[in-house]
Amino acid sequence: MSAPDHPMRRRDRGLDAAAALEILQRAEWGVLATVDAEGWPYAVPLNHVMLDGALILHSATEGHKLRNIAANPKVSYCVVTQAEALPMELATRYESAIVFGRVELLADEGERRAALQALGVRFAPEHPEVVAQEIEKTHFRTTVLRIVIERVTAKARR
Repeated sequence: MSAPDHPMRRRDRGLDAAAALEILQRAEWGVLATVDAEGWPYAVPLNHVMLDGALILHSATEGHKLRNIAANPKVSYCVVTQAEALPMELATRYESAIVFGRVELLADEGERRAALQALGVRFAPEHPEVVAQEIEKTHFRTTVLRIVIERVTAKARR
């Protein structure tokens, strides 16, 4: 079963999938939403990188989000960019994208290192040697998550 397709209320602000992916590329962080075995939601802010059409995140090797993902790999991930309050209009200028998909835990060491390298270089492009050193030090205690995107939506008020 694929991610449900709920109609967007403000269709006039809707963007296509290409624009949604571009917003994901630009956003520095987002919020991962998971659900536990009893149905309780949990949302946590994380940074990410787009790699080969999927969203890559990282985590410690245990914790709340990983327990939720083990119980239910279906997740959503939301990003917001260019948020600016417009006080005189009681409104906000923004761009946002929401991904719906399933999480895979990367097990292959080569894939894990490549994903961590992409994530690190995204945030420290001028210091690839520092990224490589950090991966070498911490890869054994890092879980790498790949969200396989089933559906993505976006909207904006520019």
